[in-house]
Amino acid sequence: MPLILDNDAVARLVSPADVVTALDRAYRAYAASRSLTAPRLDFQSPQTEGGRSWQLGLAAGLGPDRWGCLRVKSDVIYRRVVDGRPRKEKYCVEPGTYMGLLMVFDMTDGALRAIVHDGLIQQMRVGADSALGVRYMAREDAATLGILGAGGMARTHIDAILQVRPIRRVRIYAPTRANSEALAAEARARQGVDAEAMDSAEAAVRDADILSACTNAIGPVVPGAALDPGTHVTCIGGTLDAVADGRIDRALRFGTASGPLEVPDWAVEDEGVTFALGGEKAGAGTARRFHAIPRDRRVMFADLLADPSRGRTDDSQITFSERGNIHGAQFAALAGLIVERAAARGEGVVLDDALFLQTIRN
Repeated sequence: MPLILDNDAVARLVSPADVVTALDRAYRAYAASRSLTAPRLDFQSPQTEGGRSWQLGLAAGLGPDRWGCLRVKSDVIYRRVVDGRPRKEKYCVEPGTYMGLLMVFDMTDGALRAIVHDGLIQQMRVGADSALGVRYMAREDAATLGILGAGGMARTHIDAILQVRPIRRVRIYAPTRANSEALAAEARARQGVDAEAMDSAEAAVRDADILSACTNAIGPVVPGAALDPGTHVTCIGGTLDAVADGRIDRALRFGTASGPLEVPDWAVEDEGVTFALGGEKAGAGTARRFHAIPRDRRVMFADLLADPSRGRTDDSQITFSERGNIHGAQFAALAGLIVERAAARGEGVVLDDALFLQTIRN
């Protein structure tokens, strides 16, 4: 019978180390063609006079084992300006509440095994994405982490990156100083690291061995002129500026969703595919990062596994990594792990199969 699992249950079931390990296996499976996903699909309503649109977001994938997963999101999306910069914002029903569900299916019989809140999984998986980029591309002795942003994504980045490198110092910048200071205090208390709020993005970037941009800003957020030789860069909000693009020596992408069997040459490298009612895409912002870097400096994860010399080759190189558009394969891997543990530990609210099964053929 299906389980309902909320974010509190997810927090009890998986740790940052668990998520890093699960995603490493998922990426290796995808590189070996043992899992499957399509690009994320976004369906948008026309914008209102206030510039808001409703967006239905779908991501689906099959894992290498028995689990398939469909993620469904319902967001009102819009922009707002903070300190002169546009930012992506969203909510469901009202600001401060969000809707995102993972429907987890057993491929052996098609049964719905769980419906899982996606909030914590989303933050943990994105942090683990960056941590795996650090694992494969950062210097082994990387000890200083620069963070741009001070929200949930920044927190899970610190948690995850500490699993793969001996981080001793964390430097945090966000436009709201109080947020930077609060996250720095939390990192000192929880992680025992030397964490400090900085006065500018450049100050957080300088001397960083690893830089993670975790903002919801639109446009360039990584100041390339401030990057030191040897830095590894991740960016899950905003983009690198043109100087940073030009300074990247090696860029890693973990995967690109394949095209359908009917149109095998069709492929999308962007994070998602948008269908907009009325033909105009909502202006909440999209970003291309990996493909802004010169082609001869890019490497896919499957190629890196086959030939490690395609990655970092010396400590002075500036490197970059990103997930790509294989969200569905990630969610299938993580949701399967969570459901297996929930069943073994008696977590979650149990629902009756009769709520979901029907006797009328559809």
